[in-house]
Amino acid sequence: MGNIIYSRKISTKEAQEGFIFVLKNKLTLFPPLNSEFTLINNNSPQQVKVESYPCICRGPDKPHKHYFIRFEGLNVGNRIGIVKDGKNYILQINP
Repeated sequence: MGNIIYSRKISTKEAQEGFIFVLKNKLTLFPPLNSEFTLINNNSPQQVKVESYPCICRGPDKPHKHYFIRFEGLNVGNRIGIVKDGKNYILQINP
């Protein structure tokens, strides 16, 4: 298996709304925006994609985008790691 290419601690918003934030400077570690790829968790493959939504959380004069992968079932405080293994990505979840 490969090395962890992306990791983070799941926030309340991520857990409640069912997604994993992807930092803008980490987008190149994943397939292009809106391109499906396989994310495997506990030997269960799921088709996902990195998506975005517009945001003005820094104020209306600083519009930008937030990036995310839809993924249900994460809990606040989970530490996740995503490993690239060939064409697949493997999600590791630690409580």
